[in-house]
Amino acid sequence: MPMRNIKLVLEYDGTNYVGWQIQPNGPSIQEAVEKALRQILQEEVQAIVAGRTDAGVHARGQVVNFMTTRSTDTRALFRSLNGILPSEVVVLSAEDADESF
Repeated sequence: MPMRNIKLVLEYDGTNYVGWQIQPNGPSIQEAVEKALRQILQEEVQAIVAGRTDAGVHARGQVVNFMTTRSTDTRALFRSLNGILPSEVVVLSAEDADESF
């Protein structure tokens, strides 16, 4: 199967998180997003972010992308992610992006 590059735009309240990046000292936004994606897509994915946030920092318009072999419709992915992610993390949009994005 060909690889797809999916772009997500997120917003989140980072009050209870150690920031974007996975760290051993507490929950991260990356961890929450990757866990939800694994649950939906049934494959390992690595979320790549346009810029990281620190502990307790909020984000509006955070751009993330990941590669997948799944043919899941982006509208369905959008709805599924918002149904699974913690209430502090919201997907604003999900769309296919160019491979070079």
